[in-house]
Amino acid sequence: MTKLNYIYFLFLPMLFFGQTKPVKINIISVTSIDSIPEERKFTINYSIENTTDKEISFFLQPEKLIPAHSNAMGTNVFYKLFQGKDELIIDGVFSTKKFLSFEGFPDFSHITNEKEREEAAKKYFDEYMKKENDSIRKYTTVLTSNEIGYKIKNSKQLLNSIYTLKPKETKTYSIIWYWDKKRYFKRDEFEYYLDEKGTFYIQFYLFLMKEQYRDKLIAIDYETLLKIPNFIKGVFQSEKVEINFKE
Repeated sequence: MTKLNYIYFLFLPMLFFGQTKPVKINIISVTSIDSIPEERKFTINYSIENTTDKEISFFLQPEKLIPAHSNAMGTNVFYKLFQGKDELIIDGVFSTKKFLSFEGFPDFSHITNEKEREEAAKKYFDEYMKKENDSIRKYTTVLTSNEIGYKIKNSKQLLNSIYTLKPKETKTYSIIWYWDKKRYFKRDEFEYYLDEKGTFYIQFYLFLMKEQYRDKLIAIDYETLLKIPNFIKGVFQSEKVEINFKE
């Protein structure tokens, strides 16, 4: 995200938060444990709630979280990390180790050395992708052989990310993050240090759009989108919740 786009994102809450909120995102709990001496494991439980008496829909992939400064056009849940009152606009603090939960893939969590764990995972994936290469190549060729095919593929993926909540429905989720206890970060000309005695907070955002996706949808998919009743737009934020980065 460019600096200008991020500034625009920061001011969007002022446009929407004064209105009645049809959607609420809540951080239910944040717990932590030092799974190994060099690593802290965070478990974050959160919910997304329809506060209205009507079924509502919006673009969202509720179990994918990315930093708020990363991509304003994403359909993810966004998060911000704060040290005291100051937002930390940095990447690489958290990892998810998603490969551990892939069905059929081995669990590398018993390898405590991070470098060895990454090498074992990379070796497995390289071998796996060699076996799958032919089918992947065929699939990619069919869908992305030209510009139209590429747009059709992306349009269908976007349409499939439409998220629906029934009246007064609340859905809960849990995500596990890992922190390698690295404290020094640098982004462009800015330097950040996670103070061992500091107080830190996280906050979740939903950045919901509709018309802005028109160019990403083929005509028939955009027509389908326009026919969906109670399609929600706006920016919605959770409360800040403390997260433990202390020694």
